[in-house]
Amino acid sequence: MPRADRVGVVGAGPFGLSIAAHLADCGVVLCGEPMDTWQRMPPGMILRSTWSETSLSAPHGRGTLDEWAGATGGPVQEPIVLETFLEYARWFQERYVDAERADDAAAITRNGRGFAVRCASAEYEVRAVVLAVGVRPFANRPEPFDSLPARHVIHASELRTATIEGARVAVVGSGQGAVEAAAVALDEGAASVELIARSRIHWFADRERHQARGRLGRILYDLAYPVVGYGPPPLNRLVLHPDLFAALPWRLRERITRRLLRPGGSAFLRERLSGRAAFTEERRVVRATGTGPLELELDDGTTREVDLVVLGTGYRFDVERLSFLDEELRAGIRTAHGWPVLDRRFQTTAENVFVAGFAAEGRFGPLSRFVLGADFAARRVAEALSG
Repeated sequence: MPRADRVGVVGAGPFGLSIAAHLADCGVVLCGEPMDTWQRMPPGMILRSTWSETSLSAPHGRGTLDEWAGATGGPVQEPIVLETFLEYARWFQERYVDAERADDAAAITRNGRGFAVRCASAEYEVRAVVLAVGVRPFANRPEPFDSLPARHVIHASELRTATIEGARVAVVGSGQGAVEAAAVALDEGAASVELIARSRIHWFADRERHQARGRLGRILYDLAYPVVGYGPPPLNRLVLHPDLFAALPWRLRERITRRLLRPGGSAFLRERLSGRAAFTEERRVVRATGTGPLELELDDGTTREVDLVVLGTGYRFDVERLSFLDEELRAGIRTAHGWPVLDRRFQTTAENVFVAGFAAEGRFGPLSRFVLGADFAARRVAEALSG
């Protein structure tokens, strides 16, 4: 069994890799396939974040996309395509993540010296655990879909694993994930695609940073949109100050988050779907039955027969989804308003158990959902554990 003074980092996406890089002097056991969730995304996917917002974090400001491009000759271009980002992440891991690689964590229990982390091929002792598991464990499967066969009802994050060609597909949701899933399904050869949304679909204005602008236009754009993908100016500046966000009353934080992360689809996706997909707005599915094909009944009494339902219904934190933590540890992670209670260093109410990424949104705001937040989280966790 390896030495027990190391830190276990569970999850190897942008947050996990960045935290592991900042904890290199401590010794790290890194559990999980690097960038696994991102590797499952549809090929050719375009990232909404800009070049300056998409770097992972290593100590002393190292490991940026600019450094990667200079070292490897990688393309400096916007928008960033998924394959470019994955190539960059591999380079970052090789250069800055000095950790012992482990399989996915199967069970984590507290022992007298810290924690025992059991994986498929080995067991490790660590003094602290950082959970950077991303969004996948928290995919929301609302009724009436929660009891239907997984092969016929998938979350949008699982689309790459589905058989699409020739299928009749219903996509449920009105956000970017749902709209993009509809476009991907069509590109993968779906016989038909219908997007079913409870509300009208909001289409974002076409204001991407990479569009050509004059000098004055660029200055004004940068003033209005210091970051991309977060609500309207000047409210969007709040995401850059997670401690300020955390200091606000809960109800105000909740309202601000809803506005900053308003569901909608990018303008370029609207063009891709125009004339190809059916849109059923301000309707919801009230009943879903069958084992394939499925029959969907909407609240207006109409029905649909489909082969596959894709849920673009977002994510919802639930500590019980962290099933690899034993019952005592899960019980020790107190929640409030549906989110884990965290201190300023991302530590939960279970001593030496930290969370980063999506699960920290309840305290630190929308920055926790995006790669841009990896630097803030990695520095704070390192502040707690590398002293």
